[in-house]
Amino acid sequence: MRDEYQDGLHLLMWVSAFVLLIACANLANLMLVRATTRKQQISVRAALGAPRSTLVSQALTESVVLAMMGGVAGIAIAFAGTSMILRLAFGNDYVPIHATPSLPVLAFAFAVSFLTGILFGIAPAWMTANANPAEALRGAGRSTGRKGTWGQKSLVVVQAALSLVLLCAAGLLTRSLNNMQHRNFGFDTTNRYILHIDPQMAGYKPDKLEPLYRQLHDNLSAIPGIQQVSFSLYSPMEGDNWGEGVYLEGEPPPPPGTPDHGASWLRVSPGYFDTIGTRIIKGRANNEQDTPTTRTVAVVNRFFEQKYFKDGNAIGKHFSDDLKHAGAFEIVGVTEDTNYWGATSKMRPMYFLAEGQSAHINDDPRYLQFEDRSRYLNAIEIQTRGEVMGLEVQLRRVLSQINPDLAVVDFQSFASQVKANFMQQAMIAKLTSFFGILALILASIGLYGVTSYSVERRTSEIGIRMALGADRMNMLGMVLRGAFLQVGIGLAIGIPVTIFGGRVMASQLFGVKPYDPLVLTITTIVLAAAAFVAAVIPARRAANTEPMLALRTE
Repeated sequence: MRDEYQDGLHLLMWVSAFVLLIACANLANLMLVRATTRKQQISVRAALGAPRSTLVSQALTESVVLAMMGGVAGIAIAFAGTSMILRLAFGNDYVPIHATPSLPVLAFAFAVSFLTGILFGIAPAWMTANANPAEALRGAGRSTGRKGTWGQKSLVVVQAALSLVLLCAAGLLTRSLNNMQHRNFGFDTTNRYILHIDPQMAGYKPDKLEPLYRQLHDNLSAIPGIQQVSFSLYSPMEGDNWGEGVYLEGEPPPPPGTPDHGASWLRVSPGYFDTIGTRIIKGRANNEQDTPTTRTVAVVNRFFEQKYFKDGNAIGKHFSDDLKHAGAFEIVGVTEDTNYWGATSKMRPMYFLAEGQSAHINDDPRYLQFEDRSRYLNAIEIQTRGEVMGLEVQLRRVLSQINPDLAVVDFQSFASQVKANFMQQAMIAKLTSFFGILALILASIGLYGVTSYSVERRTSEIGIRMALGADRMNMLGMVLRGAFLQVGIGLAIGIPVTIFGGRVMASQLFGVKPYDPLVLTITTIVLAAAAFVAAVIPARRAANTEPMLALRTE
């Protein structure tokens, strides 16, 4: 599980860190505003003899208290959030992990809250410590310029850049997931189901399996609505894999240590390829005439043909899994490439052997053991003519009639089995999208706060401008230009960071470029739209300011 999930969890850790930085930027903005608005009060305290250490500790205490309150709230949310994440990761499957967050993880999260409270309280504390007592006599809170808010505006720039990175990451992962789900896996899931049984647990020996499968085929095919039934050792994208080396007749064996000189293989019953919707592109599939007494035949996939036969024609050629009997299997057909592994796994060479024929020519006891085990075709593929009401109940009834000990291990639609392969990618895409939206909201709040505060500080300036002839549209444009300048700088920083981040997360992407222009364009428009909404409210307030009231504002 660690190997399977570690890359995705590393990505989520970075995403969480970015959201934390955006939240901390908002906290720092809040504290900077408080420090600025209380500058005159702090100057008076300093003039009356308050030591600098007392002023600094007060500012840091406020910041740390806010951060710790957020940490406590986060711990409370974590208990519900852990269960939610496990459900996203594993669905309704059994999870060998308790849903209660571990104490070390909670302690780490709380420590991060405490540390960020200190780090992002330093700037306000520094402003407090450098308060000039003389400013108490000059009305330090009054302003008609643009100075004094560079710190807040810089934090908004950082928020915009990080928000763009997160939104693009969510867009790339969503497109990647969509590409994976809609790629051609070499089979058809429409009206197809997978039934798993275990004849060995029901007491069947290898020599009793052929009559069992014949009876199962006849009885299952008799259920109204079932079109085809087949059997296999395992089914596509089930997560199983049997593999052997490959030796071609008439060719020298590969040198020792040669990598990837093998193939996956599968034992299947007649009609298997039609049942799962895999096309035969050359030759024929195995059929009822392929028996233990006839020539041992094999059907290979196109990748096998291209890898091992330079002339591009595998029909009639011979190979085996044993060097001494390199001509044991005769290739009679070639299928389209079918994915039997994970959603993002690379295609592998593969061959298919007939149900009743030998899979291992080698007389070594180990091979004979695998030979017997491979005869247990536990996967039953079923194709229906449409929706069949109560299909699972009818299948269970047929099995119990044949043998009460022949239990259903698992039954699901072929589409559900395929969908399970995207569970991790879907979880990461959902969580990244959630964090991206959260980052967008936080960045919009930060922009709104800084713009509102800037408008409030420049109320006198706005009154003077309007008294001298500036109209409401001038004021609206002035405020919006200031807000979009911050967002524009953030985008200019965020776009190259986003491209770099896309390259870092390339292992999580499928069929998507790390610098996908469409995703970058859409996320930029979304961020700009959110910035406009956040800035237009204080801009309208500035435009609606009455000049006489503004001139009397201190």
